[in-house]
Amino acid sequence: MLNKIGKAGAGHANSANEIELGDPFVYKHLGSMATIGRYKALVDLRQSKEGKGLALAGVLSFFIWRSAYITRVVSWRNRFYVFVNWITTLIFGRDISRL
Repeated sequence: MLNKIGKAGAGHANSANEIELGDPFVYKHLGSMATIGRYKALVDLRQSKEGKGLALAGVLSFFIWRSAYITRVVSWRNRFYVFVNWITTLIFGRDISRL
């Protein structure tokens, strides 16, 4: 869209009045997830505070958050690296040493 506006008048004021901007933006809430440490997280997948849906806290929500996170990683290689990092952190803990 910005390329179209730039080509139409190089971004000068009112140069893009005739350009079709498309449908207006409509926000759709998909939910909120947050990890709070120590294998706990918050998951809120409701459409609104009064709406139906899933709202959890604790260990189960931590696994839901991790599942959602791993599905959003782009490549299988990076998914593998993230998963291995999670496993090594689970076994050995976080590395807190300084170099």
